[in-house]
Amino acid sequence: MKRIAILAILIALGASAASAAPYYFTSASGNAAWIEVDAWVGSGANETILVVDWNVMGGPYAHESHAFGFRWDGTAYVSDMLNAFHNAGVFTVTSGYGGAFLVDIVYNDGVDQHTHADEPGSWNLASTTNPYAQWGPMSSDWSKLGEWDANMLGYNQELLANGQLEGINAIQWFGGNPNAYFLDVPFAVVPEPGSLAGLVAGLASLGGLVLRRRK
Repeated sequence: MKRIAILAILIALGASAASAAPYYFTSASGNAAWIEVDAWVGSGANETILVVDWNVMGGPYAHESHAFGFRWDGTAYVSDMLNAFHNAGVFTVTSGYGGAFLVDIVYNDGVDQHTHADEPGSWNLASTTNPYAQWGPMSSDWSKLGEWDANMLGYNQELLANGQLEGINAIQWFGGNPNAYFLDVPFAVVPEPGSLAGLVAGLASLGGLVLRRRK
């Protein structure tokens, strides 16, 4: 019965093939959202959510975007975060120009192998303190990607900030329009507490019926 209940709860929470779990993220701007986070690495008082979106690169994928959580103390850069995920075996990162330029992120979510091998090195990177900010075309001065702030430095020079989201979006700079691809934050579907309690109660009743039948 417990196994049935746990399975149903995971389905209700929208768990993906990976070990994703809903996380209530409160950003530095005060906006909060339930985000489906595949993995966490690091420890400390600061935290950020990284969203990587492969769009249609090599897909179609069951899930085009995935979120990952990173915690740290003191000062950390985007490269520190990506290296931490790489070293923990969450995904594989390759870089160029002395670690300043992102070449590829390869991630297996248990269903699909996500990679940008068809045009490695073509990514847009940006950050925001609003989980509901809309990703969009790059501004004429390259400082904005829609409502996100574009990263203007090498990713080994881009500082992380507590309560900020970091977005990395696969594009086709040479093979297509680099502004045609948009990043989507993987928001979690979390049932209301009353609905979840009713689900568990119903499963408990079902379990009791199964036990009585076995007897």
